[in-house]
Amino acid sequence: MPVPPARRLDLSAWLDDLRRLGGQARTLAERHEILEGVMSLADLQMLEEAAKRIIVSMNRGLLYGIPEPGRSHAGPAVGLGLTRPDIPGTGEPQHRPAPLAVGPLPAAAHFEGSVAAAHGIIGRTDAMRRVHALIDKAAACSLPVLIHGESGTGKELVARAIHERSDRRARRFFSENCSALSESLLESELFGHVRGAFTGADRDRKGILELAHGGALFLDEIGDMSLRMQSKLLRALQEREIRPVGGKDIIHIDVRIISATHRSLRTLIRDGGFHEALLYRINVITIHLPPLRERREDIPALVEHFLARIAAETGLPRKDCSPGALELLAHEWPGNIRELENVIQRAVALGDGGRIEAPDLPDRIRHMMITEEAPQYSAGGKAGEQMLIEGAVQFRGGQNARGAIHRLDTH
Repeated sequence: MPVPPARRLDLSAWLDDLRRLGGQARTLAERHEILEGVMSLADLQMLEEAAKRIIVSMNRGLLYGIPEPGRSHAGPAVGLGLTRPDIPGTGEPQHRPAPLAVGPLPAAAHFEGSVAAAHGIIGRTDAMRRVHALIDKAAACSLPVLIHGESGTGKELVARAIHERSDRRARRFFSENCSALSESLLESELFGHVRGAFTGADRDRKGILELAHGGALFLDEIGDMSLRMQSKLLRALQEREIRPVGGKDIIHIDVRIISATHRSLRTLIRDGGFHEALLYRINVITIHLPPLRERREDIPALVEHFLARIAAETGLPRKDCSPGALELLAHEWPGNIRELENVIQRAVALGDGGRIEAPDLPDRIRHMMITEEAPQYSAGGKAGEQMLIEGAVQFRGGQNARGAIHRLDTH
């Protein structure tokens, strides 16, 4: 049952008290000796971070400067401020800044003009603008391209965008993952084989390099290719000809090679795991894809894109993302865009309402920022922020303080 407004914790006023206690310090933790009798330094540091997040989630109004109809720029304050008469300077604040306000995730039209979504690749950071520029330059020629980036950053999407913008777009685009196949199978896939070349080869079979003649071949995780296969590929690219496994006939090819790797090829060269000559053959144009943790401002647009695509593919009503859930999605994402999409799909499938709320997200996401610093606060079924606030106000004692924070969910 909702907590009456008079009994809710006024986190905006409370943070103002903390600022005044801290004086000129950037954070209260820098002046922790003032509150040594109230809480430990570790709790104080986590409490400051948690309080900032909850203030954002508890207020409604604006997100990215987009007004929400029927709401003012600053939401009303919500009840019970925290004061300590026994500590100088913690009485009623003389000035209270307007709380940071957020609203629902904007519709796709709101991102128009502010998010570069060319080629289906979403991103408005400087790094992503450079990616878009390099895609256009790579599409204007037929030079080999090497795409470098962590797993899940969208390397194949970039490769397809280059092909679709090039003058080879009318011909076929093939994709092969070099780390997913054994050396012998990869050789057969790329170069083809003739009947009787090995056990099970009951007919002639064309390789991808032959089938992709006039088009493009994307070699994902080329750094995992064996040295022998690297030598064969290097010769094929230099001579522009191949010979199927077990065959004698030479087949001339015209294929644009787009490669990708999450590994440092120069480090592999130094360790003897990659041919330097092959690097120079495939690395004429280099495109680096930044991980999602370096472009977190793109997360709202990516979430919006995934929600729209899920609705289009499933025919289900389109969901929105609540401000609290959107804030929780702004973490490091070790699996990058692929992991973010997976979480959004899960939230859409398991959520009951018309929008994604914080409880619809996996526990590892909801508790990520807190549990990284203090695993002891990761009790199941209760948000880490709520536990921190409860610990911070325990010095007030009694059911009054516990009731004031019984529920922080105001959505």
